[in-house]
Amino acid sequence: MKKIIVIMALLGVMTSCHKESSNVPQICFEMDIPSTKATSTGFESGDNVSVWAVEYMSEEVPELQIGGNFLNNEKLTYDGTSWKGGRTIYWSDKACDFYAVYPYIKPTSVESHIFEIAADQNSQKTADVLGGYEASDILYAKAEAVDREDGKVTLTFHHVMSKCVVNVLKGPKFEGNFPEDIAVHIYNTVTTADFNITNGSVEKFPDGRRNTITMKKISPERFEAIVVPQRIERHTPLIEVSMGGIAYLLEYSLTFKPGYLHIINLTLNTSPDQEKFEISLDVSTDDMN
Repeated sequence: MKKIIVIMALLGVMTSCHKESSNVPQICFEMDIPSTKATSTGFESGDNVSVWAVEYMSEEVPELQIGGNFLNNEKLTYDGTSWKGGRTIYWSDKACDFYAVYPYIKPTSVESHIFEIAADQNSQKTADVLGGYEASDILYAKAEAVDREDGKVTLTFHHVMSKCVVNVLKGPKFEGNFPEDIAVHIYNTVTTADFNITNGSVEKFPDGRRNTITMKKISPERFEAIVVPQRIERHTPLIEVSMGGIAYLLEYSLTFKPGYLHIINLTLNTSPDQEKFEISLDVSTDDMN
């Protein structure tokens, strides 16, 4: 009988330990997004984000590292209702700073992640691969000093890249419709960015090549593209409009600012089949975040 009593006591200890472990709650993530996310007005089912978390030590929090943090580049996927990881993530017993990046990335450095935006942003999204436009967008979020008493981790994203919209408008003398082959390109832009995950800053990679970006064709009158923040000088072409086998180049000095939307209105004052083709340009800038 003594032997049986001892075994039952040991089983009771094991059950108690398991129960104590299960009392640590899972982390629930809530992610807010700017209404100007490249793909839509919100996250879509199948979207993936990278998440890191760094634990506080006393009153201070160590700097984010590529590894050795409380969470190290956890891949969370949105199922249309909530965010789920490849494993169950539990709260730390300490407060944490959380970092998040959309889309999911695999950096080799948290201070200098080299990110290449697509030159062809009119390539289409498939079930397995983001389109060139969607894949070029970077959103960043950080939540500080969050612990289990808060109940959830709320990550509010903001844009780190620039966005350019070109509206092609008909002037009073323009006749007919825009040709089906109308396309718009952004010239002389470096498509390589140097992204700092610790503070969400991004700048043009110093050794990056200048490329021509094919803008995403939303309609024959509207084109959009994600651009690495940088300045384009007036002495180089900025925008090319091509239609009917003819290309028209426009020069303009413009600084693409991080987190800003740059709207370029191009008014075509005569039809492209006329001998003299006139285009007027109007540019405005607005905060995306």
